[in-house]
Amino acid sequence: MRILLIGLAAATLAGHAAAQGRMRIGPTVSTISIQDSSGTTHSYSSFGGTLALITSDDGEFGLAISRYADLSSDACTRALTFFGVESNYYPVGTKGIAPFASTAIGLARVTESNPRFGCGLITTTDTTNQIGLGFGLGVRVNVGNQIAALLEGRFFQVPNSAIQALEGRANVSFAFGKPRRTEMLNGTFGPAVGMLFSLSGPLEGRAPTLGVRFRRDSKKHGTVSLQVDYASLRAPAECPTDCEPNAILFAPGYEASLHLMWGRLYGELGPLLAGFPTQGRERGIAQGAQGGLGADIFGGGSLMWNVNARVLWLQRNSGQNAFMLQLGVSLSPKLEPAVTAAGGH
Repeated sequence: MRILLIGLAAATLAGHAAAQGRMRIGPTVSTISIQDSSGTTHSYSSFGGTLALITSDDGEFGLAISRYADLSSDACTRALTFFGVESNYYPVGTKGIAPFASTAIGLARVTESNPRFGCGLITTTDTTNQIGLGFGLGVRVNVGNQIAALLEGRFFQVPNSAIQALEGRANVSFAFGKPRRTEMLNGTFGPAVGMLFSLSGPLEGRAPTLGVRFRRDSKKHGTVSLQVDYASLRAPAECPTDCEPNAILFAPGYEASLHLMWGRLYGELGPLLAGFPTQGRERGIAQGAQGGLGADIFGGGSLMWNVNARVLWLQRNSGQNAFMLQLGVSLSPKLEPAVTAAGGH
């Protein structure tokens, strides 16, 4: 189960580790929200730093360290130091005000009281090394040529610990160096909304999904996409407790396209991650795959509509499999067909 999770994040990060490009370095602060066993949310702060390299006009690869000095809501000790490699994907480039999708994986050194029932009486603590993983959305604001400020919201987890949380991060960096161009062509993004229906298994949607859809064309490799959704789910077979979890769905994909006069038809296939930050049976990360069909329809002026239908497969922490159908629609700035853009590049 964890092999798929680690492999997905490693592949995402490795894709951006290319030749030298524009760099930035600066401090990072964050606020992380963690629920205790009673369902009460507690917020904690962290500090650290980031060194990142823009490897192309659409991607950034970096190293970061964060120190969470106190993550405990009682007399117990819980602290975390996270050493991570991070990747930011910029569908419309890194200049000006630039939205991005983020992925992080790294070493989490967790210090906790042992045993838990002896907190406040027994001072013994254990430090363990684990894998930490984060994914989310953010925006980069460039101030002149030397300053870059980043704001990000993400789901962050350290398996086998109580750290499954939502985190808000802020970074201000000094930037230097020259950018490197890529094989990617036009990129676009826009808001997305959808509905989830149960096909098989214990999960179903209880409200529309809300998110952001990214898309970018490549000269050689077709189209890559990413959709990040906030999903309100229900597990009716397990009510009356822990039956309405919320999740962050992170769905990168590859799209095989057929370009037409009015737009584009495509088939999509890719992995799927779901982060559950709240207390309950689902808490943590579930993984699986997603695939389906869709169409980009050129509207008036510079707008483009997208309609799609895809099947989501998630493997729960209990080992159960859930299959859902997601019907969605999104709106974004218009993209020209890849063949047209490549001819004029």
